[in-house]
Amino acid sequence: MTTPRTLRRSILALAGAAVLAALPAAAAPAGHLEGYVLAAAHLPGFSGSYWTTDLWIYTESATTINLWYNRSGQDNSSVQSVVIPLTQPVTFLPDVVANTFHAAGTKGSVHYLANGLVEVVAKTWTPGPTGGTFGQVADGMPVSLASTPGAGPDGSLRMLVNQATTSRVNLGLVNVTGSPATVSVEIDTADGQPAPGASTFTVNLQPYDMQEKDKILAGLSTAASQGLIVRASVSSGNGAILAYLSEVDNTTNAPATQEGFRFGY
Repeated sequence: MTTPRTLRRSILALAGAAVLAALPAAAAPAGHLEGYVLAAAHLPGFSGSYWTTDLWIYTESATTINLWYNRSGQDNSSVQSVVIPLTQPVTFLPDVVANTFHAAGTKGSVHYLANGLVEVVAKTWTPGPTGGTFGQVADGMPVSLASTPGAGPDGSLRMLVNQATTSRVNLGLVNVTGSPATVSVEIDTADGQPAPGASTFTVNLQPYDMQEKDKILAGLSTAASQGLIVRASVSSGNGAILAYLSEVDNTTNAPATQEGFRFGY
């Protein structure tokens, strides 16, 4: 059975409040109720890569989890959830985009909401050029870490990277709300000054949209630079965002990914 996203969130928020209220006041809850796997895929990429995402869900209390697959570049407000029963501590969903969401040939984000605390872990991988596989493992990000409109400089999301000719750098942006958002992206040098060349751009995100911008350093006028700072913030609209940066080796397609962090809440 599926339920519209806003209603399902209201129902499970009540259950989640009861779970959190039962925790000792000084305890930090292990896990969270709602979050995002920022990138999931089943499609080809650059340099002969072909990306697939596997998903693990760990829980000690939840019995069900709702999963929404938000395809890249579209309004996902009307997407219905897939309800997964959690009958043991770990539930494994291989090739989640193709098998669970029946959306082979696409990429997007996975929004999840459980009736108890969970940890969600994703592995996105590609076959290696000479055998084996290359990939990355990323934890699901709680929605509480999102950057919101008017958050100011401390509330913008930051990611750090070195520029090199041997790799490509991609930026992923995920709108975690049902409102559109315009995201401003700035690339600064290690001393906080704008990087030379095309170092600013904007991305328009539809409700529950995910977009990945490839090779974001290609427009800089330098071929190599250390300690670049990539900043992303909501410049207009009422949406809120999570972000990631992926540096991919051009020869092996081995990726290294980091989630955007903020200094203030």
